[in-house]
Amino acid sequence: MAHQTGCEPLRTRTPVTIKGIRDGLVFILNDQCSFEEILTDLDEKMNGSHQRLLLGPLVRVTLQTGSRKFSDLEEAQIREKLSGHGNLIIQEFQSSSVVPVKQEPVPFIHHGTVRSGQVIEHDGDVVVVGDINPGAQVLATGDIYVMGTLRGMAHAGCKGDENAVIAAVFFRPTQLRIHDVISRSPDTGDRDLGETEMEFAYLRDKQMAVDKISHLYSIRARDFRGGN
Repeated sequence: MAHQTGCEPLRTRTPVTIKGIRDGLVFILNDQCSFEEILTDLDEKMNGSHQRLLLGPLVRVTLQTGSRKFSDLEEAQIREKLSGHGNLIIQEFQSSSVVPVKQEPVPFIHHGTVRSGQVIEHDGDVVVVGDINPGAQVLATGDIYVMGTLRGMAHAGCKGDENAVIAAVFFRPTQLRIHDVISRSPDTGDRDLGETEMEFAYLRDKQMAVDKISHLYSIRARDFRGGN
């Protein structure tokens, strides 16, 4: 039995299918065929079976390439193949190939107090504009920022992010967690809440540490450089 190659097994499909639409023509380029087969079939149709299309007024052409993305050189070769027919105006090459774009999780913003028994869990950063009361829990795969007093439990980087931070205007937590490191309320001495500067907790040498929020940028810059 003869060995078949290229598009031969696809009996119901050809390298190039031409369809008329209201605004012109669509050239469907079979993404299972080789580029050479597409050029050959284009040439045959333009100079043979579909030559009548070239006798009318200007026609707008859209080329659909399926899951294939042609290179600039390949597109130029196709344009050159069609350019000899003066009534064809190539509008665009359309590809269904989509390059996945990594999307950053959208921060979750909670306005008001997180009360005892309430749990907030989010894939990304969490911002609480208010207090977190004892008995409340906030869990985030990213950072946690509290624009108030943190008295409950906060768990940042809960899916493995060791660079996550927990920031609060006033630190009085029942428990802090970053990744798998657990700490009780950090030592803030006997400072009055009204005199406390906003701080953040982070991991330093696998241990929980607390610093002023003004130092957050330098900590983050160090993390991005891969330092310890």
